[in-house]
Amino acid sequence: MIEKKSAKGNIDNKRGSYLLIGLVIILSLVYAGFELFATQDQAKDMSIQDEEAVEVFDEQTKNVEQPETAPPPQEQIREQVIEVVDNDVLVKDDFDFSVDFDENATVTDYTVVEVIQEETEKEPPLRFVEDMPQFPGGAEAWVAYLQKELKYPESCRILNLQGVVVVEFIVEKDGKISNVKAVTQVYPDLDDEAKRVISASPKWIPGKQMGKPVRVTYTIPIRFTLN
Repeated sequence: MIEKKSAKGNIDNKRGSYLLIGLVIILSLVYAGFELFATQDQAKDMSIQDEEAVEVFDEQTKNVEQPETAPPPQEQIREQVIEVVDNDVLVKDDFDFSVDFDENATVTDYTVVEVIQEETEKEPPLRFVEDMPQFPGGAEAWVAYLQKELKYPESCRILNLQGVVVVEFIVEKDGKISNVKAVTQVYPDLDDEAKRVISASPKWIPGKQMGKPVRVTYTIPIRFTLN
């Protein structure tokens, strides 16, 4: 019969422990090698020889003088002179409080002060309103006014210039004409003549919105034609 080995004498059970011990020894040797050789090489590379060292002496450094700061200006104290003026005024103190005041009495002697409110800023003009502004007498009167007042510039006759000048203006609340300008221009003399005639126009009937006069922007084309 084969004699059985005891569990204590079985080497297979201690194989793991031997393997860990071997790994620890190998790692220790590797670490010792790095510390021994790598540290010496680094020390050689990083060390500075005595000949290469740069010396700095006190004589080489310059003292930078700090600029002197001026002291803050002192506040000037001005002497205050108080002049005493002899302007005594005699005040009457003989008031009569014996008359009873009737709060229900009617005051007949008084002056009505009319408060006038100035228009600080004009309202922006409208282009379309319920009742558009019109020249007094209507469209026929307006055409008659233009034919009578317009004068063909002589310079434009010589140059044979003609065309349509579109003039834009504002009819104010009181019917006056303002802000006259030529939005479609032909020639400076023709443009100026069209603006001159419209600026000299009599008051218009102002436009109305909800029964109240408003500022209205109006546009009129004026044609200049040579016969």
